[in-house]
Amino acid sequence: MKNYMEAVKKEGVGRTAQLCHDALVEMLKELFEGKKYSGQEGRKPLQFFQQDLPIPENDDEDVDTDIANSPYIVVRMTGGSIKDDDSPQTVEFSLIICTYDNGKNREGFRDVANIKEDIVQRVCSAPYFGGAFTILKPIAWALQQDDTHPYYFGACTLLCTAPAMTQDTELERML
Repeated sequence: MKNYMEAVKKEGVGRTAQLCHDALVEMLKELFEGKKYSGQEGRKPLQFFQQDLPIPENDDEDVDTDIANSPYIVVRMTGGSIKDDDSPQTVEFSLIICTYDNGKNREGFRDVANIKEDIVQRVCSAPYFGGAFTILKPIAWALQQDDTHPYYFGACTLLCTAPAMTQDTELERML
């Protein structure tokens, strides 16, 4: 895994939330490397997207083929804050999990639950990632309540710390 601390220092003010986003996606890719989940035309590796799914370039003709995005995780940065001059920046992420299972037994929720559980276990046992970021508790998750067969969804909400620049940085330059 790439150490993002040097990038944080290099970029300075204004880029650490995006670097946290990049590092979180990289950590997830490593976590799920070599694993396969239900998707169109069988089991396949997870795909990862930052913020949103790509814009479709067809008329839904590929929705049930292997060209479709499922299974995937969308890692969406949803907000953040800096509490005070002595606190790190907190950045909130929503991880949207999707699998596809057109079987009559509606087993797609199992892969969603297992993906969610792998994420929760990873962040509870090793909350640090990218050399500069930490995942805080509480960790929230949910599974879909609506019927969207053959698509199955779940989500995790993570609150991460990222370095924050403070007024002291400017003061140090003036001294």
